[in-house]
Amino acid sequence: MIEIGLLKLDIDFEYRIIREENDDVDIFIDVNYRSLDLECGENDFFNGRIQFPFVRSLILRINKKSHLMTVHFMRDIDLFSAFANFEFDYKDYIFNIKNNKEKVLITRTKK
Repeated sequence: MIEIGLLKLDIDFEYRIIREENDDVDIFIDVNYRSLDLECGENDFFNGRIQFPFVRSLILRINKKSHLMTVHFMRDIDLFSAFANFEFDYKDYIFNIKNNKEKVLITRTKK
């Protein structure tokens, strides 16, 4: 597990910081064109998960003093190739990015 600012990240993939200015940090994670399952839990809108096929990489954009992160799914190595993104409040959570055979599983767990 790694900690960057207030973010606790449990990750099976290599990562690198591609930008760090003041308290803003961008983290690049190469997942090598795998399918990615975003675990949503049970709620009124989704039933379990959302799957994104053929994801090249992720960029996590955080502020070290905040609990809010933006996660970008990239189609290519180009920073302008994002095809989806969402915000995640990780105040009481550990953000998990796990290698599950040929796919990536993103979940959250209580601290």
